[in-house]
Amino acid sequence: MKKIIVYNKFQKVDSRSKFLMNYILSKKIFFITAFSWVLMYGCVPVSYIANAYVSQGQIQDANGKYDSAIISYSAAIKKDANNAAAYQGRAMVYSKMNKMNDAMNDINKAISLEHKNWEFYYSRATLFEKQEMYNQAITDYTTYISKADKKAGTTPTTIKGGNKNATPYYLGYWGRGKCNLYTKRMDDAIQDFSQSIKYNPAEINLYSWRAGCYFDENKYSDAAKDYEVFLAKNPKSYKQQFELGTCYYKMGEKEKALSVYTKFAEYDPSIKTFFAGDKQLDFYNAELRRKLTGQFLEEANVSLEEAKAAASKALIDVKLTLAFEKLRESWGYALNITKEDRVVLDTIISKMYYIYPKLSAKPNVPEYVRRFTVQANSSVEEKNYNDAIEKYQLALGITPYYPFAHFNLAMLYSTVRQYKKAIDQMNSYLKLAPDAADARAAQDKIYEWEIKVKD
Repeated sequence: MKKIIVYNKFQKVDSRSKFLMNYILSKKIFFITAFSWVLMYGCVPVSYIANAYVSQGQIQDANGKYDSAIISYSAAIKKDANNAAAYQGRAMVYSKMNKMNDAMNDINKAISLEHKNWEFYYSRATLFEKQEMYNQAITDYTTYISKADKKAGTTPTTIKGGNKNATPYYLGYWGRGKCNLYTKRMDDAIQDFSQSIKYNPAEINLYSWRAGCYFDENKYSDAAKDYEVFLAKNPKSYKQQFELGTCYYKMGEKEKALSVYTKFAEYDPSIKTFFAGDKQLDFYNAELRRKLTGQFLEEANVSLEEAKAAASKALIDVKLTLAFEKLRESWGYALNITKEDRVVLDTIISKMYYIYPKLSAKPNVPEYVRRFTVQANSSVEEKNYNDAIEKYQLALGITPYYPFAHFNLAMLYSTVRQYKKAIDQMNSYLKLAPDAADARAAQDKIYEWEIKVKD
């Protein structure tokens, strides 16, 4: 286990105390007992105990035990009211718990105690960013960059693979670049991402952020170059692959655009159903796709309302079946790029979940979806759970209304101890198959997993 240093590096401490505190932590001895033992020998002052609580809070935070981390950080503050690290640590945990007022109070207190600690300004900038207070975030990111410059004592020079002193620069410019992007200051955002890449060219995600800015500015050639760098390491990133293909399409490079289309079709065979023959490049026509998505969704809504008003069971079945088919078409044309796209996707799914249980004749899943599920089951037998999860995700990306896939994916997530995801998938199963013979057992599984996701 990696040892965690619990004493303040700016304070003097004898070697016996260092050994004692590190030994206690490395052996995972309960902290209260450890403190009592240390105090009995009188070798560690109260501030060191506070730092030990901070270290404990960091461990709990890293393990997702946020309530326990808050208790530890609060204990540190109780022992040492001037422990800035405890306020900063607690602030970031509060942020993860979406207690933003508490988070802001704590980070402001940390800065008031150590106003020359440039890392605290970065922390506050991330809190401002999370609250969409982008101008305030930009101010703190700028302070972070400025203080990092003073700390380094000189402006770092880029070297191959990045600069050893570049961390504060690349994080600061990255954060500020995002906020400039969110506030539509595209030129400033591009400059910030470029600076961030300069100081840490090995951080591949930076190329994606800059590519997105170029893409929004219709600078397709520049965007394509950055997307190519990013996708060389992240070939399954949907948004970036789609926008790279769109860049080729806009640049008139048909063969390259079709090459990206082929990759998508291999991953999702349903694409060939909606974009076949001479309509393959319509795959990149976002305006057309959103228009068709909305059109089929509206037609589904009309049929659904007609089903609600129908007088006979037979007519209800006809209208519900028609509505569901229109939803499947809407889903096939839908994009998953912007927040607005995701709202539409959520709307389609919610309507599918409403209609599917009411259908007298359930729709068959396509053969290629069945292939994914068979392959997933084979992976389960080989205990290759990650591959099985990916196969079921593929199946549900095409047919989100497939109850069997939701159930099995839920069980797989529980196998790899991702209980929140398991709960979500099992809830989807119950929405689609509320009258299933195993519905009671499925609900009980959810209760079982709920205990496991608690701190």
